[in-house]
Order: sequence, then structure tokens, then C-alpha cells
Amino acid sequence: MAQERKKRRIVLASILKPVDDTRMFWKMGISLAQAGLYEVIIVGYPPSSTPSFSAVQFISFGAFPRISYKRVLAKWNVFLKVWKLKPDILIFNTHELLLPAVLLKICLGTTIVYDLQENYYRNILHSGSFPWVVRWPLAFLVRFKEKLLAPSIDHFFLAEKAYEGEFRFHRGGWTVIENKGLTPALSGGEGGMQHFSEGDDSSPLLRRGAGGETLRLLFSGTLAESTGVFQAIQLAKELHLLDASITLNIIGHATLQRVQKKILNEIQGNEYICLIGGDRLVPHSDIMKAIHQADAGIISYPPSHHTKNSHPTKLFEYLSAQLPIILERHWPWTEHYLQYQPFIFFDFSKPDYPALLHELKTKQCYPRVPEDVTWASEQPKFLAIMEKI
Repeated sequence: MAQERKKRRIVLASILKPVDDTRMFWKMGISLAQAGLYEVIIVGYPPSSTPSFSAVQFISFGAFPRISYKRVLAKWNVFLKVWKLKPDILIFNTHELLLPAVLLKICLGTTIVYDLQENYYRNILHSGSFPWVVRWPLAFLVRFKEKLLAPSIDHFFLAEKAYEGEFRFHRGGWTVIENKGLTPALSGGEGGMQHFSEGDDSSPLLRRGAGGETLRLLFSGTLAESTGVFQAIQLAKELHLLDASITLNIIGHATLQRVQKKILNEIQGNEYICLIGGDRLVPHSDIMKAIHQADAGIISYPPSHHTKNSHPTKLFEYLSAQLPIILERHWPWTEHYLQYQPFIFFDFSKPDYPALLHELKTKQCYPRVPEDVTWASEQPKFLAIMEKI
């Protein structure tokens, strides 16, 4: 009788991302667990509610402010937790874990994989998340650390194709694993948990306020000036003046308190604008429900060096849900998706609100179902690489 193959232990680790992070858990973690070849453990920031999934073990540490000494200590907290677990493979997704990961490789022989989800150098300089006085020294420190330790990384996963041109990679090689969306089909999950699964053949969504009462706009994801949340609020206000049926749902987390306060000030007294989250993390299933119920999604990133080549995760989520997308034309990837007619183009610098309202009410989007926009197209590539590592 053939001996059962021993499962390899894999730890996915992060500093700021919660253990139920969409990419780390819902995509990579569940894919690895369902492959049946791995013991999967996720170490990260505490979630809004711990998911119930027996094939994945969750280990979280205490919460801390985004800019604090506790964040500096957190990487060594993660180091100690992973040291005790002694994994065969460590997948980490932040520059702060570069040195701890390399030390684990030296001391334990752990294979280390860097899941590169951001160009941290550009983000620190241009996103406004850090005080201006520390941006340049911090950005250069991060870039120096990446260049110094990159030769020790066994493999890189790149969440963006653009990163192939923005970084120099070394002997381990790299694979582009884009952060594509989970399908919006609602299904019952393990332990009664509701989640969105691949390949569910569900009925077409009713869009554009099918009941005739409201036209529901959506802004989802990270709430920050650099992601365009205030442009979305202004857009909703102007459209609401033209048509009182316009509403806006804002759902996501604002990591900076000043942004949280500014959002609350901007929407105060405007009952047609609803904020879900803001000062707290929002389960991804709630975001997907909001996408499922909306009539149009807003992607309103102001032009910036740190986002100019990006494929926002919400782009894939909106495309996979066949949600019409209000968008500027400056993005380099729009041509690729024009065949699906998902976009309602709008110039935020020279707004024509009556024209936008007319298109929202009349334009027929998605004559074809978008292809290769969900995790289903990335999962086989991801699992194939994991077997080779």
C-alpha cells in the first residue's frame, strides 16, 4: 500500500493585513488548503471576525496603530510565531518581513516567497500615508533593504504585471499572480459562513435600481485621498442635486484617522451617502454583497506615480460582477476591456454631470461576459508554481 504523502507546512504572514485578507486567505490560503498537499497557517493582523474554515489555522497578534512603535515590534512577533511553526515554506507580503524571512531561511532552511503586492517605495513617497518629513528617508530605506535582501528570496509573486518593469529581480525568479476578483455568486460556506465562490451559475444581476426607486453608486476598498474617495463623494453630491434617486455606498477601511474624520464631515447631513466601515476592517463578503447590490461602481484614483500602472483589485471585482464602472480614460489598460463595454467614462477634472447621469440611466453595459478577470484564471498558475518550489 502506497504511503500517504506528508503535507508540506506553509505559513502565509503579514504585518498589517488581517488573517482573513482577501488575497492571503480567500485566494491563496483556500487554494492551497483545497489542493490537499499542504498544511496552511495564516499569521497576521486581527480580523473584524475570525473566519471559520477548518482546513486553515489562523494566528493573529494584538492590534496596533498604523504608525507606532508596536508596528516596528510586530515583525519580530511574527518572526517568533513562525519560528515556532517551523514551516517548509513562508509566503510573506510586506517589506517589513524581509529580514525576518531571510533569518528564518538561514536558521531553519525555510523556503521564502515574497508576495509583492505594492511598490512600497512609490507608495511611501506619493500616497500621503506618512508625514512628509519621513517619506524620503523611509522610502530609500525600504528600497535599499529590498535590493540588499532580494537575492536571498527563493521566488517572487507579483500582484501587478507592471512590477516586472518597476523592480529588478534576482535568482529566485518571479511569477505574475494578479489580484483578480472572486465571483459575486453567493454561496453557503463552511461553518455557516457566507462567501463568494468560483464558478457558481447564478442569475443575472438586476441593475440600475430595478425597482425604479434609486440608482445606487458604490465606492469600495481602501478609503484614502490617494484612492479617490473624496472625488466619489463629490460626484454623488452633484448627481444627487440633479436626481434625488442617486445614492452612494462607501464601504472599506480608512487607515488614517484624519481621513476617517474628513469622510464623516463630508457626508454629514447627506442621508443618501452611507459609510460602512471607515474606522474598522470590513469582511470581504460584505464588500462583495455591496458590489452585487450596486448599480455602478466608481474608480476615481487621482493621477499619481504610485498608481499609474496599477490594476486596482476593485476593477477585477466590478468586472467579474458585471458592474458598470465610472472611470477616467487615463488608465493604460482600458483598451483591453473595451470589448465588454463596462465603462462609463467621466473626466473628474472637467465634470459634465448631466451627461454622466444620462449615461448611467441609458447605457447598456456588458454585451459579453468578461473573461479571465477572476481568481479562477490565476489559481492553476499559483498552485503549479507552489508544487515546484
